[in-house]
Amino acid sequence: MTPRVRSTRNRARSISIALVCVCALGVAFHERAHADFEPPCTLPFAAIAQKHDIDEDCEAAGSATIAAHRAQNEAKNNFCASGDPVRVTYVVFKRLQSRVDELGIPYGHSSRLPPDRSQLRNLYQVDGVPIGEGTLVHFSAYVLAAHYSNTSKGESVNCQRKKAENNDIHLVLGKTRTETDFCNSVTAEVSPHFRPETWTPANLERIGGRPLRFTGQLLFDGSHEPCEDGEGSPRRVSVWEIHPVYAIDVCRNTTLSGCSASNDAKWVPLEEWLNLTEHPDE
Repeated sequence: MTPRVRSTRNRARSISIALVCVCALGVAFHERAHADFEPPCTLPFAAIAQKHDIDEDCEAAGSATIAAHRAQNEAKNNFCASGDPVRVTYVVFKRLQSRVDELGIPYGHSSRLPPDRSQLRNLYQVDGVPIGEGTLVHFSAYVLAAHYSNTSKGESVNCQRKKAENNDIHLVLGKTRTETDFCNSVTAEVSPHFRPETWTPANLERIGGRPLRFTGQLLFDGSHEPCEDGEGSPRRVSVWEIHPVYAIDVCRNTTLSGCSASNDAKWVPLEEWLNLTEHPDE
């Protein structure tokens, strides 16, 4: 065999191997980008969960490619926080924000996320219990506003999908039903993954100003900033959130003072409340 023929065959073999590698990488990327969303635990609302298209091809890290951003998306999709829920208040969200500032943890934009999310755990104590990101909590408040977010552009946690079905429900929560300054509000987010059909902005608006209890994990959303001089992104007192929401309950009473988040007897699951023909009053 002449050197020229041998060289030609070697080049052909190299090209074939390269093409196989490229194809393999393409398949791996396709499988990762279209991986099912599979929480490593039973969903906390499994009895009423509804499967959506996004559950079949958008993994927990979403479409993020940078490590810190992928880690934040995975935190946003944590449905496995466990233990007894800790009752948190408006003040707790402010204190958690202060602790982040004291420690110099970066936040404020998707390019300035905490590189190590373990430092977000056990930042504060409630009745002697350490809390932070990943802590299961109860929070009772009034819903000041509720809407599907990022429906026109999508966001990375939801693989940039558009439309309401594929995006979070953003909840603005307040201490009074008449609060108009959202800089005094706390945020909760309802994930699109397996979202129950009764968990909609329209149904939350049907409650008529009663307090609601939100159960879920604490999350530090470092892509945003809390209010300063009346401005925020969006406006709120802290970028600590309840995200994702695990359960939504309606209070049997009509005032926040009569709706302790730790007293289960005061609360009715939203899906049951919507089926009641008569609602109890305080």
